[in-house]
Amino acid sequence: MTTASELYKGVMMDHYHAPRNQGSPGSDQVTARVHNPLCGDDLELGVTLADERIQDIRFRARGCSICIASGSMMTEVVSGRQVAEALDLDRLMNEWFSGEATEPPSGLPEPLPALGPVRHYPSRTRCVLLAWEALEAVLDRGD
Repeated sequence: MTTASELYKGVMMDHYHAPRNQGSPGSDQVTARVHNPLCGDDLELGVTLADERIQDIRFRARGCSICIASGSMMTEVVSGRQVAEALDLDRLMNEWFSGEATEPPSGLPEPLPALGPVRHYPSRTRCVLLAWEALEAVLDRGD
């Protein structure tokens, strides 16, 4: 079993302390705001799409280290990708965090596997998936 202290080190803490793509969404971006009432996480995501590609992505979050790190990692891996690729990654993350598999799914890019230890704490799963929930909402509206 993963200990709680193992959650709070390495790549995850790097993304928490120095989040990538953090900032207020631009007025020209498609946005979504999501909230996790269990731990108080609040995340706003803004995306600029061009030719079915994520051209720019920013997030602003107030919440736990897992939520902020996951938002940072998500924006880092989907930036520049086609919408379909981003939605495939969203599906992989949701399947991984809701399934029994112990290993990250094939095709899951770095640094996302660093979120794996959170799977041992079901009450924290939504902290990881909140940014992905926002991404789904934005991409559904951006079509």
